[in-house]
Amino acid sequence: MICLAPFSKKKFNITLHGITHGFDYINVDTVKQVTMSYCQKLGLHSAELEISKRGFPPLGGGPVRFSCNTLKIIKPLHWTDPGKIKKIRGVASCSRMSPATNPRVIDSCRGILNAFIPDVYIYNEHLKGANSGKSSGHSLTLFTESTTGVAICADCTAQPQTLPENLATETTHQLLDTIHTGGCVDSTHQYLVLLFMALTQSNVSTLRCGPLTPFSISFLRNLKLFLGVVFKIKVESEDMEETGVRKGLNSSLLLSCLGAGFENMNRAMT
Repeated sequence: MICLAPFSKKKFNITLHGITHGFDYINVDTVKQVTMSYCQKLGLHSAELEISKRGFPPLGGGPVRFSCNTLKIIKPLHWTDPGKIKKIRGVASCSRMSPATNPRVIDSCRGILNAFIPDVYIYNEHLKGANSGKSSGHSLTLFTESTTGVAICADCTAQPQTLPENLATETTHQLLDTIHTGGCVDSTHQYLVLLFMALTQSNVSTLRCGPLTPFSISFLRNLKLFLGVVFKIKVESEDMEETGVRKGLNSSLLLSCLGAGFENMNRAMT
């Protein structure tokens, strides 16, 4: 839906109902804090996700409202400098559970992250009553911001009978692994940036990222099949060792392509 919304005739505004924190896909906190951040950098300046309630499996019950502006054309992208992590933020949410759940998650999470960076803040959101959806559950979302505005995320929704400390450890390690791979976009949002690169005007766009996921590889094949856009992929080695401390992977991928020149014919040029 986020891929199609910018090319509608009028401003996109839709309310969705159901599960907001699933086990096999990113949750609404990641979409609100990270996906919307990418959308705004891609030209969707009014992209916004409003969370009315949270819905955990299996019954859900969490309405959210998504809105964004439309685009006539997409400008070329040049995302090559990931910068350095300057702060980490997060949201620990639980519904129809003990109020002590979130503090246990936050304490365990900070115990790991504070060894790397002092600026860590995780928001505690405990829901009960009418605002808590239809099922009980708890989740943790972590996201970073770098000196160049790059956002990296990790989230996890706890399976039944999962301890809060285990949820915090799993999510935190997932975030650190994602940071370790490097790049200007995390693996979850690779497809979104690649799509906008392929649809830009007839100019070259560049992106630095970590290893491509199997989904991103298949997505690149589809872009070639449907749009005729072929990406040039270059492996760039970098000296990431400083004073004997391992800083990250010693190589990254530099992707570049010539846009297909797509235009939204439903919207008049302004």
